[in-house]
Amino acid sequence: MVPRSKAPALVVACGAIGLALGCGNHGGNGGPTGLGPPGGLANCSAPQFLTTSLVLFENIRFISPLGNLNPPPHTFPTDHLYFYMAVATAAIVAPGDIVVTEVLVQHRTGGGQPDLDDYSVTFFPCADVMIQLGHVARLGTQFSAKVGALDGECAAPYPTGGFTYQQCRKSVNVSMAAGEAIGVTGGTLDVFARDRRVNVSWANPARLSDAVGDFGDRHVACAIDYFVAPIGDQLRSKLGTQGAVRRTPPVCGDVAQDVVNTAAGRWFQPGSPTYPEDPHLALAHDNVVPSLGVFSVGTSIPSLPANVYTFPPVPIGRTNLDFRYVATVGEIICYTVSRNQRVLLQLVSAVRLKVEGIGPGACGDPGTWAFSAGAVEFER
Repeated sequence: MVPRSKAPALVVACGAIGLALGCGNHGGNGGPTGLGPPGGLANCSAPQFLTTSLVLFENIRFISPLGNLNPPPHTFPTDHLYFYMAVATAAIVAPGDIVVTEVLVQHRTGGGQPDLDDYSVTFFPCADVMIQLGHVARLGTQFSAKVGALDGECAAPYPTGGFTYQQCRKSVNVSMAAGEAIGVTGGTLDVFARDRRVNVSWANPARLSDAVGDFGDRHVACAIDYFVAPIGDQLRSKLGTQGAVRRTPPVCGDVAQDVVNTAAGRWFQPGSPTYPEDPHLALAHDNVVPSLGVFSVGTSIPSLPANVYTFPPVPIGRTNLDFRYVATVGEIICYTVSRNQRVLLQLVSAVRLKVEGIGPGACGDPGTWAFSAGAVEFER
């Protein structure tokens, strides 16, 4: 869930499931940095090596691909899959022969809802790949006995998304065989993967939680890719939404959508830390229907309340221009987006942009497009 270098706040169960699916890890992108494979574990010798589904296939309603947007806690494209369950609780088992290296409990309070505890479990099936599960509602009895009490390394309470969270984590070394019980899910299961052999590109690596670690933000992977056939194929068939809309290739989604010298990707409120993501902005594509452009707006733009705003992008022109083609410094682009909004966007420099919501209507004559004093600037 949340790396040690990030402000603590991990997993919560959340409410409505719609276009902006899920809630999950409120610490942002990245698995726990500073954690490596246990000593003596062999490197991964085959492309696929997980032999057992984490939960029974028939218990999975659908899987939300990488890159989900749910601001403000998930303003940036999310770095993990969401398994949405078709049942109230489902057994979670080891997907292969694994070594568990960390277990974390998170206590959630506030937000006008009952207090909630849930868990994350980090494990290695081989030395090159780390997988992490979040939204584990309860640990299995035998597994919990092996782990012991989770009351040692506790972080200070941390507010985000209207709740307060506190995490207590424990480093362990617990070997498990394929099919052995880990615990049970609630309504969702977050599934992260990091592969130190994979390298993804970011516009500003200094903004990563861990720019050099073997299992940090540079190494986001899709956990489904490590399951043998036919399990992997079955899981891929679930990628999409509850309305049977299926993700088009690449079916597992896309986290790193930064394109240098353009508007595409992650943007940060000046002076704010990378995490929590609440005050920031992402200019991205939808994780299920990638032909849709999305303004994923956090809490920093008074003219655009925190939400996702979608539009059909085009490759040329100055109206609804795909973020990847917004590259001319000083040129204002206008967008007619969902929620009855228009948005003005301008690259102020290659690493700074300005954005403002201007209310309903058509974009009209570019000669009339102008920012007010309420426009907000962001930086790479």
